[in-house]
Amino acid sequence: MIRKAIGVAAFCLAASLQPALAQSVVKTTAGAIQGAASGGVEAFLGIPYAAPPVGDDRWREPRPARPWEGVRDGSAMGPSCQQAEAGGWGPYSAEFIAAPPFSEDCLTLNVWKPAGKVRGRLPVLVFIHGGGFGGGGSAVPLYNGGRLAARGVVVVTINYRVGVFGFLAHPQLTAESPLRSSGNYGLLDQIAALGWVRANAAAFGGDPANITVSGESAGAASVNDLMVSPLAKGLFDKAIAFSGPSMAVDVPSIEEGYAVAKTIAAKVGAASLADLRAVPPQKLVDATRYVPGESSGPARLVHVPHRDGVVLPFDPFRAGGPVVNAVPLLGGYNAAEMIDPTVRTPAQFEAAVKARYGDFGPRLLALYPHANDAEAVASNTLLARDRYMAGLLLWSQDRTRSVKQPIYAYVHDHAYPALRGGQSWGAFHSSGLPYVFGTVGIGDRTFTAADHALAKQWQDRLLAFLRTGKPSLPGRAWPPVKAGDARVMRIGDRAGMVSSVSTPARLQALRDYAASGGKLGLL
Repeated sequence: MIRKAIGVAAFCLAASLQPALAQSVVKTTAGAIQGAASGGVEAFLGIPYAAPPVGDDRWREPRPARPWEGVRDGSAMGPSCQQAEAGGWGPYSAEFIAAPPFSEDCLTLNVWKPAGKVRGRLPVLVFIHGGGFGGGGSAVPLYNGGRLAARGVVVVTINYRVGVFGFLAHPQLTAESPLRSSGNYGLLDQIAALGWVRANAAAFGGDPANITVSGESAGAASVNDLMVSPLAKGLFDKAIAFSGPSMAVDVPSIEEGYAVAKTIAAKVGAASLADLRAVPPQKLVDATRYVPGESSGPARLVHVPHRDGVVLPFDPFRAGGPVVNAVPLLGGYNAAEMIDPTVRTPAQFEAAVKARYGDFGPRLLALYPHANDAEAVASNTLLARDRYMAGLLLWSQDRTRSVKQPIYAYVHDHAYPALRGGQSWGAFHSSGLPYVFGTVGIGDRTFTAADHALAKQWQDRLLAFLRTGKPSLPGRAWPPVKAGDARVMRIGDRAGMVSSVSTPARLQALRDYAASGGKLGLL
């Protein structure tokens, strides 16, 4: 049912963008590709940016895409990278989910541009999908870049290896690697894609000197990684992290990754690296399947980027570390990122707060009302929001002070329309992306003029940032984060600068918790 619904959603979106097809050919560094033009936009889909990482190339650095002769058909997206098939839950219906087919042969990207000959050079936006580093893909219906491209941008969405295929660290892989590293293949794919975009942007009317890398969730964590990776130096000029600055995803050492690889090898009966490379992909997926826990405690993701001293020299959650690409950064969170069905009573709220915050639990409980069930549920959501917004503010202030990197912080608080007949989940995780891409209107939901107005609000801000490095608009200034100012930009029905945390006392408590070693990230 999910797969069928995704197909319907994708078809409806494509139909809305393509009332009349025409053909267009662009020459890339690997060969010519034919796209489709309609509704003022041209789309070039499923373009290989690297060679297929299959067979003996599983768990190797991405190699250059193989050149092709003639004109390649660019009318269909490539498969998403190998992963477990996901079903819908809570607010997540088909248009938010990566659907089959899945394949190890997946290193492709998609490009949208305004139709016809482009005058001048347009800003380029590269989007890295989320999915906990274990799933997702560029073919998710909500990531269609046509409506944003129609406003004068070249939009690129990419696939990268996920899960065990993207983030397996193994001593034998390190030994055979030209980089003397392993466990960061997904990040290396992203770097290869950015290199491809730099080399080919002009062919699509884009400005190779004005590339913005962006991502959501794991894609935003990737953006944070790319800003500190020496291998990504000079590949982008601005950055956007949707639901991602200061996320506090664990970044294990490469040695910790080796221990995980040993467990996986034993689980699938692989006595050597050659045996591991011969394991069928679905067997590896089944052996490493991750089921997200719906609890108040932080999630632990296993297959994630590693601190290897080469691709990723340190945990970018450390705001004061050396930043290779200290480009202007726009980043923030949605107002209801956390969905926690485990807290429904005052006792459950108290237990969850004490479990997460330890000695700071009583201080926080005194600041968040929870005398009855309704207060407990509301305070649980608000405390989570205050936690990651405080983390965003403090991380941004630290980064701005230590690296002089301009950071523009936001909170998106518009409630996404509920599924027809279902409950509202507010501004849940990833619900801001349809407004960014302009893909509001798909799915079994009732959209209003307010949703379309918010899409314009988001895109106006985005376009200003892509063009100038600043998201301010005439009469609507958006100042960067600075010391002594606890405000962020609210994007929603009542836009404007607002306090990042609900009260000063709560901000101070969370600041003290962070100073004691506690993490204020999303997870």
